[in-house]
Amino acid sequence: MQMSDNILSFVAIVLGFWTVINILYLIKKDLFESRGFKLYYGIVLAYRRKYSPKARSVYRKLSYLGIPLSLYGIYVFYATMGYTLLVKLGFINVAGFRGPTLLIPGINITGMSLLYFSIAVVIAATIHELAHALVAASNDIPVKGLGFAIIFFLPIAFTEIDEEEFPKASLKAKTLTLMAGPAANILLSLIMIGVLAIIISPYGLMVTDVVNGSIAEKYGILPNSLILEINNKPATLENLSNVTNINKTTTFTIKILLPSGETKVYNITKPAGEKLGIYITQMPNMALINLLGTQNSLIIMNIVIWTQVVNLSLGIINIVPLFITDGGRIIYELSRKPILGHIASMITLAILVIALAP
Repeated sequence: MQMSDNILSFVAIVLGFWTVINILYLIKKDLFESRGFKLYYGIVLAYRRKYSPKARSVYRKLSYLGIPLSLYGIYVFYATMGYTLLVKLGFINVAGFRGPTLLIPGINITGMSLLYFSIAVVIAATIHELAHALVAASNDIPVKGLGFAIIFFLPIAFTEIDEEEFPKASLKAKTLTLMAGPAANILLSLIMIGVLAIIISPYGLMVTDVVNGSIAEKYGILPNSLILEINNKPATLENLSNVTNINKTTTFTIKILLPSGETKVYNITKPAGEKLGIYITQMPNMALINLLGTQNSLIIMNIVIWTQVVNLSLGIINIVPLFITDGGRIIYELSRKPILGHIASMITLAILVIALAP
């Protein structure tokens, strides 16, 4: 029921947004188009500007990083999908294995997560297309412009490379240009992993919300509280699960830093079958919390997490051979035989569909 409500609310918001945009565009069409905006089919709002980056040798040299980064992305995709297929076909027995999940805004990405996801998509799409443009220019392939668009609810970016000149470029130049976008996303995702290692505390959990009428609420646990210890041990998801998943009445202690800055120790008795009633996430580093405050630290942490997830996903899915991806175009360029590109794309698509199937 809750998922249905989420979907309906999301669709209502999106339709409301497009209704307003269509009315404004109808009234002020000249103003929109004079500033580079154009509306297509009522649900595609595009912005385009001329952009011709200078050819710089540094970008051409950096573009060679795309080779190992692309190979890494291809390895991660096929290793992950292959393992998932082996589990689903029964060759490997893993209890509770769920496999990869398709992220769908409005369905399994809602609330503040939808905002973080949208920010991450804009960052990922911009980095992706800018990398294409810079590497193309550094290989003397003309770039006509850059643009952004919203297609129903999905923000995207695009690069306009001269389609007449691109086929004339060398195979190396074309391959490096196509690799540049996915490689930039994968590189950014690896950088974000390093950032997360710095800003996330190895121990401690943050309470992001408390269920009304729950045990946690009755004991006075508040959102944005930090769980520091559980039964005198460092707070981790595993330690919390060990005490909350016991199928009988149990008593345990948790040490919490409240949003007010006060530290309290709670002796909690949880009846069998009841849930504690809290939503939690990993805790930002205490140095970051002391510098920026709890709420700002949580915002930064979530933006970094979503930036890492979205960039890795976008980079990997774009580097593998599929009909509309950079990886698919690379296969076509390298093989010079469309049939090989079609076969590779069909095999990859079949693997993806089976792995994502419930």
